[in-house]
Amino acid sequence: MDKSEVFERLNNTGTMPTPSRVALEIMRLSRDNASSMQDIAEVVETDPALSSKLLQYANSALVSPVTHIASIPKATVQLGMKTVVNLALGFSLLSQNKNGICKDFAYQTFWSYSLARAIASRSLAQFENGLEPDELFVCGLLSNIGSLALASHYPEEYSLIFSEKLNRAALLSREKEQFGIDHLELSGELFKSWGLPDYYSEAVSLSEDDVLNNLGDNTLKVHKVLILAGLVAEICMLEMPLHDKITSAEERARSFDLEESDFADIFNTIVENWQRWGHIFQVPTKECPLFQQIKELQDERPSQPESDQDEHIKILLVDDDPMTILNLSNLLQNKGKEVFTAENGEDALRIAIENEPHMVITDWRMPKISGIELCRILRNTSITQHIYIIMLTGRESDEEMVEALESGADDFINKPFTPSVLTARIASGERIIRYQQMIYRDREVIQKYAARLASANRKLQTMAMTDALTGLPNRRSALARLKDVVAEANRHDEPLSCIMIDIDHFKYINDSHGHDIGDSVLKKISDLFSSNARSYDMVSRIGGEEFLVICARSTLEESRHLAERLRVAVEKMKIIENEEMITTTISLGVGVWHEAMRDGEAMIKSADRALYKAKQLGRNRVEVEDSLD
Repeated sequence: MDKSEVFERLNNTGTMPTPSRVALEIMRLSRDNASSMQDIAEVVETDPALSSKLLQYANSALVSPVTHIASIPKATVQLGMKTVVNLALGFSLLSQNKNGICKDFAYQTFWSYSLARAIASRSLAQFENGLEPDELFVCGLLSNIGSLALASHYPEEYSLIFSEKLNRAALLSREKEQFGIDHLELSGELFKSWGLPDYYSEAVSLSEDDVLNNLGDNTLKVHKVLILAGLVAEICMLEMPLHDKITSAEERARSFDLEESDFADIFNTIVENWQRWGHIFQVPTKECPLFQQIKELQDERPSQPESDQDEHIKILLVDDDPMTILNLSNLLQNKGKEVFTAENGEDALRIAIENEPHMVITDWRMPKISGIELCRILRNTSITQHIYIIMLTGRESDEEMVEALESGADDFINKPFTPSVLTARIASGERIIRYQQMIYRDREVIQKYAARLASANRKLQTMAMTDALTGLPNRRSALARLKDVVAEANRHDEPLSCIMIDIDHFKYINDSHGHDIGDSVLKKISDLFSSNARSYDMVSRIGGEEFLVICARSTLEESRHLAERLRVAVEKMKIIENEEMITTTISLGVGVWHEAMRDGEAMIKSADRALYKAKQLGRNRVEVEDSLD
């Protein structure tokens, strides 16, 4: 049976992971041309848990909404029909399948990894044209759903397989052998059955080592995102050994035009969102260090001496003539090489992917896949494209030599040949391999120093823009941000306002309790401001006991409400220092941007005048100024 027939048989048993009734109804409505977003919103509202998750997603840092979304109808419009359908599918499957009866299948670990891959997929999708980040979130979340399906249908058999702790390739092979379908293929079939686009089902069906021929552009893009997202998820899960995963992840990140420092920042944001969403979904996550810290720890591990690495040259021989294979093997092994052999191009491709030889010596004419085809495939597969290839042939012609070189061969030898000629050609190839290794090592050293320099520069820049005591942005940072938000407000005709804040009688706290206590009070009030401000507000300390809140996309009335909330929070705040309770209040002035204003500082002066008025009227109050004077 082919994989589609195997899936039909499994699906008819009723043991496959199935979306909730609400999710199924949402999927049905999405395919009904007569249905509207309001119809879908009404169905979502019948499931309180799904409604809550959808609102949290719509208001999360992942989506970064312009304004807070408080209703399901608004959330569905903001996210769009396809995204709502996909999220309903993903959220329902996650919530219904957190546990199961397959003894050795780690359900919580499965969902923890899947959630990390989902968030990584969404982040990386933004760097590939034509992909919808929210759809990639669900694609990443469910990309390994076939494993869960096998655990559900074959709990005892799959438990035994999992207990063997097989690597990825061996696990796929074992699944195929025992069940007639592997978990990636099963994931693809499930995607099809749920009506997801073909390029998603095709992409999740592919393993990292598959040859990517005759695939659509979107399939290749999704596959590319999923592979790097999977590596990111494995690093998040701290799956050992990390060194190779980090190296591979950085290499693949470069195909997204991401420098090491950019990728490190993206990774750290992914971890932060993973931990936040793990809490929301009650899925366990790990305390994963910053990317640079992980790298530094891995760089400190003992490495093999360069001399040993230089001596270790792996060569793959490919020929359908057993005597040629035997003679070449003896010749090369006597020279201290590690030799792999294959009798046809198909086996050669598998061995090349599994063992990553430095050199391939292949005959031209072979069964299944010819030497020319093998060359082309090796050159078009990322894991093997660097291999040095020598082509052997029994017919000498300029046309054949040109064809071999154009197909990706590095050298060309006519049969019969003497051992000395072959040895000399191999030695020539080895020199190139050594140079490549030296260049790669030098590049690694340069990248390492560049990363450290970039990290140091970022730290210096952060220090220059951050208040040392409170950790809030300082005056310089606030003024830089102010220029940006004023430009945005003018460009998009959006409202803009700000709040000036002064801690009432702060000098008395310093004089009565000492500057150490005063500093502690400042820190705690700063933390309170940060926790009560909205995600798109910028709270900064601009000097002494003065603070500024820049309220992008906010009207005067909205900022007045925020100011009142901050005032009440500080008024209720009780600070315990040295077993003594300290209370204080704040005065606040709100100013609003007018196009007639010269610059953002004019708005700050307006808020400052309102603050002065609040102090004059008795402090612990909010005043506003809406004039241009």
